[in-house]
Amino acid sequence: MVTVLNPRRIRSGAALAVACVAVLPLTAACGGGGTEPPQWADGVSASESPSPLPTPTDVETTSAAPTPTAVRTSRPAATTTAPASRPRTMGQRSTVTVSVSGGLAQSQTFTGLHQDGCGNPSWGLLTVRVNNAANVSSVTFRYQVRTPVPFSGSGSARTLGNDRGSWLASLGPFRADPRNSAGGAINVTAEAKFKDGSTRTARTTTSLKACRR
Repeated sequence: MVTVLNPRRIRSGAALAVACVAVLPLTAACGGGGTEPPQWADGVSASESPSPLPTPTDVETTSAAPTPTAVRTSRPAATTTAPASRPRTMGQRSTVTVSVSGGLAQSQTFTGLHQDGCGNPSWGLLTVRVNNAANVSSVTFRYQVRTPVPFSGSGSARTLGNDRGSWLASLGPFRADPRNSAGGAINVTAEAKFKDGSTRTARTTTSLKACRR
């Protein structure tokens, strides 16, 4: 039996095959051939929807903590009690002065004492005056002679009669010493002691004259 091929059918089949190859180059069959869906180049099935892009994580914004407000506390007014003032002593309530003069029946022009045998006067009259006379119990004095060879001493003053506001004492005479022939300063400190035991002092300065003999 001889089969006669239809040339028109052969040409249409060939054209169909060429079209399938051009349109679906990635398929294994065309025109109903094969049951699996086509594959993408990266191996992901066309029937599967691509995974969605990851959503950016929402950043939770936190507001800065409020700065605590300083609370001013009122302090109670400080109560200061003034210290009780102590009663002033007799010495604090008194004034004391001391001076040195040329002595009784001597010249009123006085610039200092001469060393014994080197001139006149060789001794001086020390006078201490206290305004709070009724409360004075005693008056003493001490002296320091600032010569090259220094020396010092002390003594007590006495009142004249009932006048306890004036206290008198003698200063000198001082022996002449060749080493002290140039003389020097005499510092005198008088101290009045009161009946309550308090004291008050006063100071003065005179000079020991140079000795030339």
